[in-house]
Amino acid sequence: MRTALIINIPAPYRLPMYEILNKRFGEDFMVIFCANTESNRKWNINELQFKHTFLKENVRLKKDGFNYVHNNPEVFKVLKKYKPDNVIATGFNPTHLYGWLYTLLYRKNFIPMTDGWLGSEKDLSWVHTLVRKIVFKTSSVFVGASKNSMKLFEAYGIPKDKIFQSALCIHNSKFENEKKFENRKYHVMYSGQFTERKLPLFFADVVIKLSQKIDGFKVLILGSGPLKEELFSKLDANNIDYDFPGFISQEELPKYYSDAKLFLFTTRMDPWGVVVNEAMASGTPVITTPFAGVVDDLLIDKHNGFAIDIDTNKWVQKTFEILNNENFWNELNENARNKVQELNFDNAAQGIIDAIAYVANKK
Repeated sequence: MRTALIINIPAPYRLPMYEILNKRFGEDFMVIFCANTESNRKWNINELQFKHTFLKENVRLKKDGFNYVHNNPEVFKVLKKYKPDNVIATGFNPTHLYGWLYTLLYRKNFIPMTDGWLGSEKDLSWVHTLVRKIVFKTSSVFVGASKNSMKLFEAYGIPKDKIFQSALCIHNSKFENEKKFENRKYHVMYSGQFTERKLPLFFADVVIKLSQKIDGFKVLILGSGPLKEELFSKLDANNIDYDFPGFISQEELPKYYSDAKLFLFTTRMDPWGVVVNEAMASGTPVITTPFAGVVDDLLIDKHNGFAIDIDTNKWVQKTFEILNNENFWNELNENARNKVQELNFDNAAQGIIDAIAYVANKK
């Protein structure tokens, strides 16, 4: 039984899973990429170790400055040549929908796969919602990246036995370290794009107030984006002691996370938030907003981190509380390390294997 997976671009946190699926299915599993990369990504991708193909690029950035639209009619020709029994599509771009049309025309299995959740899709237009309803009605099984993604499918009336999870994960072992509270030189860190959606200026407001309460307060900042100048101007105007090492490769990330006591994951909306995996694998507790898909899945509020409304004083209060109680930090640190181990590439691949097995058994 052949399976083709259509996805926008190669993402480093998904490639190891494709390698596992390649070992499991061999030539009967292929990944189809719509493009090599997108303009807001600076990932270094090594040679791919699984069956794949890249389509002729045709991509545009939406007005929100975050989402990209891929339109690759060539995918139809690729699918006709490969002749998959199952088509997994990770979105609803035109390219993904061409894959859906292929399954309708040739009576194959279509498998929607998403990292979205009710929060990230609450502002969809009626057209986008209608497209999902039509596609879901003609789909065989469903794959979600998180428990919240699975709840999204359930909200569309999908039976639970047809929903499988393939979590977003990282190489947890690469981030493991033994650094204790007192050996971490940064009180808090930021890691992400400097865009309005990621709330870097809210982060600045929080650290400015914290610097007035904590002697020797020091901040680590990783990322890039259009709000860079405004962010650093604000920090400089308030004499914040921060380090900004510039572009950091994936290989270098672990040593930076291990130097921070807390990760402040400010976001207005995130389908997931792989940076939370990276922080927790490093034993760095996380504070985020309720608008990240990791909440109630990887991040359990008050257990291995906190989900707090976008309120400067509330963030300052909780951050200060953790930083002034090493025993509390140690508890969060241990819980974070333990929880993130549940999300690994073997389990992620198994979710897709189980979905494929489900449709195979229905034949």
